Amino acid sequence: MVFGLGKKKFEFSCQSIGMNCGFAVKKASSEEELLEILKVHAKVAHNLSNIPEDTLNKIKENIKKV
Repeated sequence: MVFGLGKKKFEFSCQSIGMNCGFAVKKASSEEELLEILKVHAKVAHNLSNIPEDTLNKIKENIKKV
């Protein structure tokens, strides 16, 4: 028996919400993991201490399950 087979993965790219940024997250195991990765990216690459609520909503709307 193979566990995890067919489990959805989560993906997101900054470009999907109109950002001029080539960063993308692929194969995150959960939406929560993806959002944690994006928080670090936002801080390091865009000097944001937190992601604004409207941007966070756009991100959540554009997360793809693959």
